[in-house]
Amino acid sequence: MASGGNRKRNRRRTGTDRSLWGFLFKKEGDGQQDFTRGSFYQPDGEEEDTPRFSPITVLNLLWQKFNFWTTTAVLLFLTFTFMLGLLLLNMWIPQDMSDIAGYTDNGTAKDITAIIRNANGREVTITEAELNRYLRSTCRLRQTGLFSIISKCHGVGVRVHDGYMEVIIDRILGSNLHQTTGVHLSFSRETEHGRPVLKADFCGGPPLLGNMPRGGTIGKVHVPQHHIRMLKPALETLLACYPEISSMMEQHGYCPEFRKGFHGNDSTIRLVPYSFTSD
Repeated sequence: MASGGNRKRNRRRTGTDRSLWGFLFKKEGDGQQDFTRGSFYQPDGEEEDTPRFSPITVLNLLWQKFNFWTTTAVLLFLTFTFMLGLLLLNMWIPQDMSDIAGYTDNGTAKDITAIIRNANGREVTITEAELNRYLRSTCRLRQTGLFSIISKCHGVGVRVHDGYMEVIIDRILGSNLHQTTGVHLSFSRETEHGRPVLKADFCGGPPLLGNMPRGGTIGKVHVPQHHIRMLKPALETLLACYPEISSMMEQHGYCPEFRKGFHGNDSTIRLVPYSFTSD
């Protein structure tokens, strides 16, 4: 028969075991930490699944981390950066000049200066090929300014459209990287004090946006009239290479008229004189 001391020790041991048992396997709602849901052992080779990210998941995380306007601003900035990079890339890609008659062929160049001189004020018709061959054999432009360190002029070509012409300056950057700049030129004739005055405008072709005039191209990018005026010094330099032609144009009041050729016909430039009585 157990003594009183043994019964006391058994009661203390039993109380301790019950207390430990209840501590480890406490039911929910008792206000203590629930260890029944824990994992005391995880076998080797069994790892928790790592989350996989997708574009939709990233957008959801951005949406949760930031508000609507911040996410919209980030997307607009990325779109603007992409469009700006695409624009700059197209500005350095040269336009195709293989369709310009007389620019790359080996045809014999006619003396345009002599043709205008011998016309003696009568109407003159010049084809696109004849003009480009003449420019190829006589024009020697030299690049000046800051870009003269890395570029040089390769040639000048004229493409004729209906109602205007496109003067294209072809440059070479480095060893053999071409870059082109084109100016659209249209002409009109006015009379001041009984004398003809030839007006040139940097405009040609359909407008860019709404009523914004198209002035030319830089690479493959079409440029508005207002911004293409920065190329005016280059055109003045080109005109200064042919002082006799400029003098005869002014003397006889010639006004160029442009007509693009179709179905095998040559594109032409007609120099129409203006009859006037001197004061």
